[in-house]
Amino acid sequence: MIRLKSFISILFVLLLAKTLEAQPTFSKKKVDSLLHLTQVFSNEDKVILYQQLAKLYEKRNNDSVFFYANLAYEAAKRDQSDLCYSQANFCLGDAYSDKQDYTQALTFYTKAKEYCEKGNSKPLQITILSSLGKTYRNLKRFSEAIEFYKQSIEVCREIDDYKSEASALYSIANIYLDINDFNKALEYAIKSANIGGNHQIDTELANTYNFIGYIHNTLKNSDLAKEYFEKAHSLYIKTNDIKGLSMTLNNLGIIYNDNKENQKAIENYSQSLEYAKQLKDDDGIATAMNNIGMIYVELGQIDKGLDYYFQSLQHSINIFDKLGYTNTFNNIASAYLKAGNLDKAEEYVLKNLPLAKKVTDIAIVQESYQILSKIYAQKGQYDKAFKNQALQLAYNDSLYLQQKTNSILEMQTRFETEAKEKEIQLLKKDNEINALEVERHKNTQKYLIISSLLLLVLVIVVFNSLRVKKNSNILLSQKNEELEIANEKLKKSEQDLKELNATKDKFFSIIAHDLKNPFNALFGFSELLEKNYTTYSDDEKREYINVIYESSQSLSKLLDNLLQWSRTQTGTINYTPEEFEIQPVIQQEVSFLQLSADKKKITIFASIDKSLSAFADKNIISLVIRNLVNNAIKFTNTNGKINISAHEIDSEIQISITDSGIGIDIDDLDKIFNLSTSISNKGTANEEGTGLGLLLCKEFVEMNKGEIWATSIKGKGSTFTFSLPKAS
Repeated sequence: MIRLKSFISILFVLLLAKTLEAQPTFSKKKVDSLLHLTQVFSNEDKVILYQQLAKLYEKRNNDSVFFYANLAYEAAKRDQSDLCYSQANFCLGDAYSDKQDYTQALTFYTKAKEYCEKGNSKPLQITILSSLGKTYRNLKRFSEAIEFYKQSIEVCREIDDYKSEASALYSIANIYLDINDFNKALEYAIKSANIGGNHQIDTELANTYNFIGYIHNTLKNSDLAKEYFEKAHSLYIKTNDIKGLSMTLNNLGIIYNDNKENQKAIENYSQSLEYAKQLKDDDGIATAMNNIGMIYVELGQIDKGLDYYFQSLQHSINIFDKLGYTNTFNNIASAYLKAGNLDKAEEYVLKNLPLAKKVTDIAIVQESYQILSKIYAQKGQYDKAFKNQALQLAYNDSLYLQQKTNSILEMQTRFETEAKEKEIQLLKKDNEINALEVERHKNTQKYLIISSLLLLVLVIVVFNSLRVKKNSNILLSQKNEELEIANEKLKKSEQDLKELNATKDKFFSIIAHDLKNPFNALFGFSELLEKNYTTYSDDEKREYINVIYESSQSLSKLLDNLLQWSRTQTGTINYTPEEFEIQPVIQQEVSFLQLSADKKKITIFASIDKSLSAFADKNIISLVIRNLVNNAIKFTNTNGKINISAHEIDSEIQISITDSGIGIDIDDLDKIFNLSTSISNKGTANEEGTGLGLLLCKEFVEMNKGEIWATSIKGKGSTFTFSLPKAS
C-alpha cells in the first residue's frame, strides 16, 4: 500500500499558491468592469488592464489569454514606451507558459527583460527574472534557472524587497531538491526562512518551513521534520491559510503514522480532511481519505478502511488524478486480500493493471503483480502465482535500473550546475580585474594632473607635491599587489575547472565503455534465447542463461560503484566514526566473498589479533575491505592464495591484503587511485571491472583519516595496504 502524496505534493501546491497569490478571482462581472475601463484609459493603462484580463483566464481558457495578451501588445505599439513593451512581451510570455510552450515563453520573457532594463523598473525586473528562472526550471535547464533567480535576488536587495528575495531563495532551494542535492536545498531554504523570520513575512516563512520539514523527513530526521511542520502549522493558523493547514496536518499525520502513533495520525488526517472539504478540494479530500483508510486496514478494521478507500477513489476520479486512483485501486485490492476475500481482491487488481500501465508508473504496476501473486498463491493456483511473481520481479528490476539511471542523470546535472557556477565566478573575477585596471588608470591620470599643477605653482606647493606623490606611489603599489593576487586566484580557478572537465570526461568514458559490454551480452543472448529457445539444447540454454546472469552481475556492480562514487563526490555519505574490533569485520567480509573464492579454488587466510581496534566508520571500512578482497580474488589464478593481516604500527592500524595473482606493472601503480588516469583490466577469469572500486577505497580511507597504497611484482602478486586511526 502506498500513502498518497506524502510530502512532494507540498512543492507543487506551494508554487501554485505563489502563482495565484497576485491573480484576481475570476468572475464575469470583473471581466466586464475591466473591459469598460479599457474604453477610457490611455494606452499605457490599457496594457496593464489587458494584462490583468489575460491573468483572469490563465488555467481556464488559453485562447482568451492569447487574445488579451495580443491586445496588450497592440496598445504597447501605440504607446511606444519601453515599459509598455516590457509588460506586453511579459504578458505574451505568460500566455505561452500557460500553454506549456516554454521555449516560446523564453523568447518573450527575454524581450521583456531587455525593454525593462531600458525603462529601469526594478519591481517589474524582479518579476521578469523570476519568470525566466521558473521557465528554465520547467525546461530542466537548472544552472540557467539558478542564475536568473540569483539576478532577481540582487535586484531585490537594491530596493529592499525582502518578500521577493525570500521567494527567489525558496525557488533555488526547490531546484536543488529537483536534482537531489539536499545540502544545497537546505542551505537556500534556511536563507529564505531567515529573511522571512526577520521581516515577519509569515506566508513565505510557513511555505519554507513546510519545505524544510519535507527534506528532513526524506533524510529520516523525523523529529526535525515534525518540528518544522508544527512551525508551519502555527503560521498557517495565524494567516488563516486553510490550504496550508490542510497540507500541514496531512504531513503531521504521516509523521505520526510512521512512528506507529495511529490515533494521533487519524486525528491529524481527519482535521486535514475537514479543511479540504471546506475548500471543496477533491485532491486534498482524496489524499486524506486514502491515508485514513490505510491506517484502519493496518489496524484490522477492514470494512471501515474500505469505506474510506472507495470515497477517496471517487474524488480522485472526479479530478482525473490517474496516479491517485490507480494507487487507491491497489490499496482496495490489498484490503480485500487481508480480509481473505480473494475474488474481490483479484477483481480490483485486474481492473487496475491496464490503468496503471497507461499511467506508466512502474512502482504501481509492480505492486499490482505482487498482489496478484499473493492472491493466486492463497488460491493454490501456483502456476499463476509464479508467473505474476516473475512479472513483479521484472518490473522490480526495471524500477531499480530506472533509479540507478536517474541517479547518474542527477549527478550529471549537478556537475553541470556546479561547472556553470564556477564559470560565473570566473567572469566575476574578470570584472574585478578590469575594475582594478580602470582604477589604476584613473590614479595615473590624477597623478599627471597633479604634476601639471605642481609645475605651475612649484615654489608654493613643493611640500604638498612630494606628499601627494608619496601617497600615489603607495596606492599604486597596493593596487598592483591586489591585481597580482586576483591574477593568481584566476589561474587557480582555471586550473580547477580544467581538472573538473578532465574528471568529467574520464567519468563518462567509463560509463560509455563499461556499460556497453554487459548490455550487449544481455540484449544479444536474451534475443537468441527468445528467438531460438526451442532449438537449443539444455546445455546451450544453461550456458546462455549463465552469460546473462554474469552480465547482469557485472552491470549491477558497475552501477553500485558509480552510485557510491557519486555520493562521495556530492558529500551525501554519512560519516559516523566509532571504536570497533578489526577481526569480526574482516571475517564477515571474507564470509560474504567465500563463494567467489571457492569458484576459483582460492584459499583465503586471515590471521588477525583479536585485540586490534580502530576508530573509524565501521560500515565504510567494511566496503573498503570487501572491494580490496574482491579485487584480489579477481586477479588471482585458480588454486591461488590470499592473505589478510593487520598490525599496530606507530599508533595506527595497518591492514594488508596480499594475493598470489598476476600483479601490476610498476608504471601502472601510480595510476590506479586516480580517476583521470585509472586503468581497468580483466581478471584471471575474464571478470569485467571499471577501476572505480579502487577509487572508492581511496575516497573512503581518506574520509576516515587514513592512507592507502599498493606494492606489486608482475607475475607474483600484489599487496594493498591501508591505515586507520587506532582506538584510544
